Amino acid sequence: MRPALSIDPRFLTYVIRYAVLLCPIAVGADGPVVQSVRFLGGSPHVTLGTQAGQPYDVRILQQDVHAMWATGRFADIRVETTAQPGGDAVVFRVRETPALRLHTIRIDPHSFGLHPKLPEDMPINEIRAHEIAAEAQRRLESEGYRSAQVGYRFEHYSGDRVDLRLMVHAGDPVDIKEVEFRGDPGLDPRELRSTLRALRIRRVFPRVPGLWSGWRLFPAYSLEAVDADVDRLRSVYLSKGYFDAQVRALDAEITGKSAKVILDLRPGQRYQVREWSVSGDGVADTRVRPEAGRPYIGAFCSCLLAMRRNAERSGILDFTASLNVRRVEDASSAPAVDLAAVVDQGQPFRVGRIEFTGNRRYSDANVRRSFVLQEGAPFDQRLLRKSIQRLNQSAEFEPVDSSAIDIARHPQSGEADVTVRLAERKRRAWALSGPLGPVSLAGPLQASLSSRLPAWGRGLLELSTYTASISLLGPLKSISPLFALTTNRSFLPVFALSRPYTPGEGWTSGFAFAPQLGWQSVLLTYGTSQMQHRLLSVLAGDRENPEPLALAVERPKGPTALLCEPPKPRMAALRGTAAFGLRVMGGFLAPY
Repeated sequence: MRPALSIDPRFLTYVIRYAVLLCPIAVGADGPVVQSVRFLGGSPHVTLGTQAGQPYDVRILQQDVHAMWATGRFADIRVETTAQPGGDAVVFRVRETPALRLHTIRIDPHSFGLHPKLPEDMPINEIRAHEIAAEAQRRLESEGYRSAQVGYRFEHYSGDRVDLRLMVHAGDPVDIKEVEFRGDPGLDPRELRSTLRALRIRRVFPRVPGLWSGWRLFPAYSLEAVDADVDRLRSVYLSKGYFDAQVRALDAEITGKSAKVILDLRPGQRYQVREWSVSGDGVADTRVRPEAGRPYIGAFCSCLLAMRRNAERSGILDFTASLNVRRVEDASSAPAVDLAAVVDQGQPFRVGRIEFTGNRRYSDANVRRSFVLQEGAPFDQRLLRKSIQRLNQSAEFEPVDSSAIDIARHPQSGEADVTVRLAERKRRAWALSGPLGPVSLAGPLQASLSSRLPAWGRGLLELSTYTASISLLGPLKSISPLFALTTNRSFLPVFALSRPYTPGEGWTSGFAFAPQLGWQSVLLTYGTSQMQHRLLSVLAGDRENPEPLALAVERPKGPTALLCEPPKPRMAALRGTAAFGLRVMGGFLAPY
C-alpha cells in the first residue's frame, strides 16, 4: 500500500518551528492560513476542503488526500507546502492512473469455485482490482480455506484493455465434522441443532447400522459461520424467555481438514413476559399482555414485521428497532419481564433515476421492462426485490444480488436514485444433452451450438433478445410421435430461432421456430415455456419481508440481538415439490 500522504521535509521543519514558537504567521491569531492551492499532473476530480484563504489544517489535508485516492484515478499523490509571506502555498503533485478497461478475469491455478461476474469493458484500476481480490479471499475463507490468500496483477490484452489475473493460494479446506454443546442447554438439543444454519450438518442418506455410516454434507468452517449461528442461538433463547442467556464459541479443535466446533450454552433463568409494547414515531403504539405460559414471540414479531412492511410501502428505507428488557420487581410472583420495543423510521423517499450499467448488447428499454419499481413512485423495497427477481429470471445477465445495487439518497429533494450493475452472460454457448429416462419417452439426444444475435432493432424485433442455434438430434424415432417429420435419417440437423421467456415481455417471449420440426414444435415450446415460468412464479410465492428483522436488545447481562424471522409461505414443502415436478415435466416436454 502506498502512503496516503507524503510530506516534504521542509514542511515538517516549518511545522516544528511554529509549534515551538507558538507564533502565527498570517492574518488571524489561530494559526497559518492557506495562501494558494495548485495541482501538478492532473485534476483533483473532487471538491477539496483545503482552500485558499482558509486556515491550514493537517487533518483536512489528509481527508483531501484520502478523497482523491478513493476516486481510483491516481497512482501516486504527494503534498508539498511552502511558507510564503502571506501564508502557506500548498501543491498537490499527482500521477493519474492510466484509463484501463477489463477484458476478462483469469484465476490461477484454477477457479476454486470462484466466478467473479463483472461487465466486460468496465473501467478497472488498482483500487477496484484490490477489492475484487479481497472479495475472492473472503469467499474462499467462508468456504473453509482458512489460510487463503489472493493476489492480482494486470496483463495487457489489446489497446487499453487488460486481463485481471488472480493468483490464489488457498491451502486445504476445513469442514465442520462435529458441533458440541457444553454447559446446560436448558432446551432440547435437537431443537437447538435444527436452529443452526451455517454450522448444520445435513444427512442426505440415513446410516445403516453395521454396514454404512450414511451420507452427510459437512459445512465449511469459518469464523463468520460460527458467529452467525452463535447469534442465532442467542435469539432462540430470547424468544423462549431466557433473557439472561449466554452463548459463546470456545476455541475450535482443528485436526487436518476437520474441525470440531464447541459452543458453551448457559441459558440462565427463564422469565415470563408480562407485557410487551411497541412505540415510535410514525407507528401506532401497541401494548399487549400475553396469556400466562403462552409464547410471546409470534405476535410480537408479526407486529414489527407488519410495521416494517407499511414503512416500505411509504418509501422509508431505514427501519430499525431496539428492545429494552425490564425486570418486574414482584417477589410474590414468578420471575417476569416487560419488553419495550422502540421503532426508529427514517425519511421517506421517492424513486429518482433508475440507471443500468453493463448492458452493452441489450437496450435500456428491454432491461427496464423487468422493473416494477417506477421512477417518481414511493421507494418500495419490496418492488425493488421483485424487479431484481424478474431480471434474474430473464437469463440475459449473470445473477444480480444486493452487492450490485447502489442506492444514492438525496435527503434535500426526498429522492433516491438506483444504479444496477449488470454483467451480460456469454454470447455463445454449446451443450451436449441426453434424455432423462428412456429415449422414446424423454426426447432425443442432442448436441447444439447457440449464439445471441447482434444488438439491432427494438421492441419485439430487438435481435439481441433472440438466440440462433443449430442442433444435431437423434435418434428421430424418439420425437416422431410429437412432430411432423418425414425423413429416414437417424440424425437430423435442426436450425432454430428462439426468444427465451422474460417476465418483462410476457406473452411475446418464450417461443422458438424450428422449420425442420414442424408447427407442432412451435406450439409445444411456447405452451411449455409459458406454463412453466408462470406457474413457477405462483409456486414461489411473494414473501413480503424476505430478510429477518434484527432488534438490538438492551438487557442486564449485556447487549445482544433478537431475530424476527418472516413466516414461511403456506404449504412450503408442497410448493417446493410441485416446482421440482414442473421443471422435470418441462424437460420432458421440451422438443429440443
